[in-house]
Amino acid sequence: MKHQFTSASCPTCDTLFERLPVEYDEDGGYAFLEVRPCADATCGKMLCSCCDQFHCDGCGQTFCADHLVSVPDGTDRPLHCCPACAAECEVLALPPRIPPASETRPILPAEVA
Repeated sequence: MKHQFTSASCPTCDTLFERLPVEYDEDGGYAFLEVRPCADATCGKMLCSCCDQFHCDGCGQTFCADHLVSVPDGTDRPLHCCPACAAECEVLALPPRIPPASETRPILPAEVA
């Protein structure tokens, strides 16, 4: 009897996945865990949905967290870039933040009639 589901671990982060579908071919059966390679050409890590990863704000590709470069952009959340995109970023001198304007009006003296 062939099994339809099995358990397997991610080769990168060791997360255990239960009830993975088993695919069969002429060589036998194997667990099907969807993984994608890190977009860095020299890395070679295979990333599952639980691996530490990020999408580059520059090129949009998926990289493992080892390649994350935070680029300050003047906001509370810096850009998350791959090394290649981070090298292309220009550091701009931003003016200091302008505080919000007061929403109250000055009280004018009442005119006497």
